[in-house]
Amino acid sequence: MKNYLILLLFIAQTSFAQDTLTLENAITIALEKNYDVKIAELQQKVAETQVFKGNAGMLPNINFNANAGTAFNEVKQVLANGNETNRFGVNLTPSANITFAWTLYDGKRMYAIFDRLKNQSELSQIQTRIAMENTMANVMAAYYEIMRQKQTVRFLETIIKYYEERLNITDQRWQFGKGSKLDFLQSKTDLGTQTSLLVQAKTDLKNAKVALNNFLAREPNTDFEVQEVVALTFDPSQEELRNRARTANKTLQAFRKATDITLIQQREAEGLKRPRITLNANLGYQLSKTNAGLFLYNQNYGLSPGVGLTVPIFNGQIIRRQIQTSKINTDIAKTQEQDWIVQMENDLVRAYNQYQTDKEILKLEEEYNKVAEENMQISLEKFRLGGSTILEINEAQRSLNTSLNRLTNARFNIKISELQLLRLSGELVK
Repeated sequence: MKNYLILLLFIAQTSFAQDTLTLENAITIALEKNYDVKIAELQQKVAETQVFKGNAGMLPNINFNANAGTAFNEVKQVLANGNETNRFGVNLTPSANITFAWTLYDGKRMYAIFDRLKNQSELSQIQTRIAMENTMANVMAAYYEIMRQKQTVRFLETIIKYYEERLNITDQRWQFGKGSKLDFLQSKTDLGTQTSLLVQAKTDLKNAKVALNNFLAREPNTDFEVQEVVALTFDPSQEELRNRARTANKTLQAFRKATDITLIQQREAEGLKRPRITLNANLGYQLSKTNAGLFLYNQNYGLSPGVGLTVPIFNGQIIRRQIQTSKINTDIAKTQEQDWIVQMENDLVRAYNQYQTDKEILKLEEEYNKVAEENMQISLEKFRLGGSTILEINEAQRSLNTSLNRLTNARFNIKISELQLLRLSGELVK
């Protein structure tokens, strides 16, 4: 019997563990299955596959070419010595060659292209981390929303117990002629109001779970429980946050990388002004065979290497305009980067101030809630003993209801403020 009870307890614990979704597990599932993250990772792979020297023009091009042609002609020839040729001719001309082309120098433009490809790959990696950061923030906010709705359901259930007890007291007083029916009806109406709020809160809780399942790419009706995350483990100074944000903020990293790319594109454009030296070679074979004509059989093959030089002199100022455009794009990127730094630091200061305020509010609401609960219990006991009116008990219930609602919101707000600080400082995704 003892072993059987232990087995039942183990099964119950296992079932609970399976139905409880921790915040860490939710984030892990989202990073593995969320479609935005998957798309970003695939785009990163595309960018990484573009980083090779051949794509920058740094390697030679070798091609094999072959051709086989024929011609049918009516040939009439009269030579100076009096000989004549008059016949239907068939001409066969097969040929094959291997061409080799290698750019030896192009004003270092190929090296700039290779650097651009590497930086574009690095930018894609940053964009993947931004997608992961967005997903994590959405998952955490959705998880905290479920916590809030769950606490709302719980505090409404607590409130309803007081309303039910009040209804029983007024019912008994009315039945025994010690109270008015009006008090009973008012108590019943107030209980109905709270019950209606509870029904809506349970629906909001279900919809909050649907929202989280969406981020996890799961079936919308998948049910689960959440663990309450209330402890605050993130409490740096404002200056520490600003220093972290200047180096770790993902959006700022993306702006800086975009600026680097525009600077490299300037080098690319300036390389178009410089000479271009290429090494060329052609290894070929050609045969011409005919039954009519001066040469009945002609065959040649050989190697023809060479060096080519191209010096740009004038192309309608296209290169000049490209250089000007690349410089303007760099100025735009730098301006966007500076604008984001100003915006980020302002957002960070506001978020830090809100975080400190939310911590203070949470502490106050926890204290006020204890007072409201004690006041509710004393008022209910006085009402039961006939020492207070229904207006007094109603006011105590309203105070407790308001206090619990504010406390629930304060717990949610502090986690959202903490999340905002983690995101702005770049601590959400390392």
